[in-house]
Amino acid sequence: MDMQISERAMEKTGRFRRVGFLIFPDCEILDICGPLEAFFFADHWLGRLGKTKEPGYQSIIMAAAPGPVQTMSGTQIVATHCFSEISDGLDTLIVAGGTGVEQASKDERLVEWVRSMAPRVRRVASICSGAFILAAAKLLHERRVTTHWMFSELLAQEYSSIEIDASKLFVRDGNIYTSGGITAGIDLALALVEEDVGPEVMLAVARTMVVFPRRPGGQSQFTAQTSLMEKTDRPDLAELRTWMMAHPEADLSVPALADRMSMSLRNFSRLFQNEVGETPAHFAERVRAEAARCKLEQTTLPIERIARDCGFGDPERMRRAFLRLYDASPADYRARFRSALLT
Repeated sequence: MDMQISERAMEKTGRFRRVGFLIFPDCEILDICGPLEAFFFADHWLGRLGKTKEPGYQSIIMAAAPGPVQTMSGTQIVATHCFSEISDGLDTLIVAGGTGVEQASKDERLVEWVRSMAPRVRRVASICSGAFILAAAKLLHERRVTTHWMFSELLAQEYSSIEIDASKLFVRDGNIYTSGGITAGIDLALALVEEDVGPEVMLAVARTMVVFPRRPGGQSQFTAQTSLMEKTDRPDLAELRTWMMAHPEADLSVPALADRMSMSLRNFSRLFQNEVGETPAHFAERVRAEAARCKLEQTTLPIERIARDCGFGDPERMRRAFLRLYDASPADYRARFRSALLT
């Protein structure tokens, strides 16, 4: 009881921005630990930089009951508070993701608590698949959000009113913040720190944690292009797509592909769009970009050679495609993802 009184007293003095992390069994440990450390170092650097009039950060871990909670990796995190006993005093509510999110989003008590807290906090945020809990709490209706790229289609299927942009590391829509996969929680935490106390503290935190203060590009640069091989009911289209992926340097123009399928240009374009969900030209661009990605990661070939070998023709055309698809130039992509065996 004395501790609760002490905490309430601190809240009233404005000394802390209290950040509450909501966890559950089989949550993702890095969803919590990454942002948690960012807020810790922000509090540290506020003092080091003499910004003593700025409220610092105080983080708490909340679960169904105080005590150890097993994460999806098997490591336990100790919850300091029972979420149902928290009704005020939070500045920011952060909801973790993980393999346990499906069960957590069906927990009526947890979901109702999240819904009830939304108007009582300054902002609500989710990390990774934690967006499913915010969606279940009806906080994402008609909002623009992101989540881990692996779960974006599932989120869209389950909640059709949500506008999902899986290419972003994090998205803000009003006072609701959502972030992409796992380490994107650190990107989001840095953005929240900068929003609160400015770039000087945020940059100091980023340097301390040895991370990008603003990571270039988005989630799209990390996604595996599994959608290139999504199933189709037409074997001839499946065969065509397999051939395109094996021959990115070939003539992949719509007329050439229609001719290969022995179809009229109009019929082929309509069939491809209906079956694959995108135009033949866009699919061809993704095929070539994926081939180029592999060569950038696994070879030391010059970018000019890769552009030619993968059917782009010239480096500028490949650069424009990479910026559209991955939010990064080929040179930047290679710098981040080139195999260590080649250095």
